Amino acid sequence: MPQKKRALSKKAGTYHHGDLRRALLDATLDLIEAMGPEAFTLRAAAKAAGVSDAAPYHHFADKEALLAAVATEGFHLLAGRLQTVAKQHQHPTAIAQAMGVEYVVFAATHPSHFRVMVSRRVLRNTEHAELAASAVTAFTLVREALVAGAANVAARVREETLIFGAWALVHGFAFLAVDGHLGHIARDEPKLRELVLSAVQLMEGPPELAYG
Repeated sequence: MPQKKRALSKKAGTYHHGDLRRALLDATLDLIEAMGPEAFTLRAAAKAAGVSDAAPYHHFADKEALLAAVATEGFHLLAGRLQTVAKQHQHPTAIAQAMGVEYVVFAATHPSHFRVMVSRRVLRNTEHAELAASAVTAFTLVREALVAGAANVAARVREETLIFGAWALVHGFAFLAVDGHLGHIARDEPKLRELVLSAVQLMEGPPELAYG
């Protein structure tokens, strides 16, 4: 189901003696949804979580470390969903299509994670090994699926053209959903899946082809 709108007012001041790291991650996701990845500070995250200004430093050295943790979590979530849908299909093209759809649905249901994951600021971060590893895992799953799917579509077309073309299509849909340009469709998961799958199928081959 689509991710519900986070409410900062309900999060603020709720942390007492639970999982501080989780509380800070949740507060950060709230702030990013409200203001974007660049607008929040560790102090704001601490306030939203209901802890002291010094508390975040028990888990995160700075704002960049907190952003890296959010992105890492997002990549792990995305990779898990991609692996799950891949197991539901047999044909390489069907797997590629399903992964493309799942990529967009993930963005629509986890917009705060997605914004951080694809930000140039985070992707250029080389200081956090877990972030780098999780990003490589997720992107490798997508790339390998697209390569396998492309082999069944048009051998005469350069592999890079198909890979980046397919990625640009689903990435574009992801941002349309996250930025609100798809309207109610972004909040209606069945309709969103149908829209993206139809677009991917049009790109990859004749609509009468069916893959299972």
